[in-house]
Amino acid sequence: MYTSGHNKSNVLKWIKAKKVFSRQYVFVPIVIWGHWNLLVLCNFGETDYLGTDKGPRMLLLDSLKTTNPTRLRSNIKRFIADIFKTEEREENEQFINKICLEFPEVPQQNGDECGIYVLYFIYCFLQNKALGEDFSQLFDDPEEWENFRKGVHSFRENRENEIAE
Repeated sequence: MYTSGHNKSNVLKWIKAKKVFSRQYVFVPIVIWGHWNLLVLCNFGETDYLGTDKGPRMLLLDSLKTTNPTRLRSNIKRFIADIFKTEEREENEQFINKICLEFPEVPQQNGDECGIYVLYFIYCFLQNKALGEDFSQLFDDPEEWENFRKGVHSFRENRENEIAE
């Protein structure tokens, strides 16, 4: 919605009303070119931390690295700048450029379930905040991943059946 431009101002007004930067983590699903990624904004409310391990940082989690997630960098920076501008924060473009955009290694998909991966990344992140440092353990328990995946498919099927009725 943001990148299409049609609803950009509405998206930014909604973000301002939710005071997203007052939260430790903000999850921003990105759907572009038919693929889902997850942008995690960390510690944006604490600008005093800039340049430290606790400082503001952005993590882009991509379950299909072949899509070259680094090409989203300029769109993400523009999005953050627009949020700061809408919230009338004093941070400037130099500050935004100092915020690290990281591309951590995450498990890679085999099929077309990138949206489920995004949901699972959010779920795991909320279950264990230490994941902000190490995502290698996300699929250490294949049974947990498979149960999560089946649960999402089951939810979707039930929802589609409800709508059909």
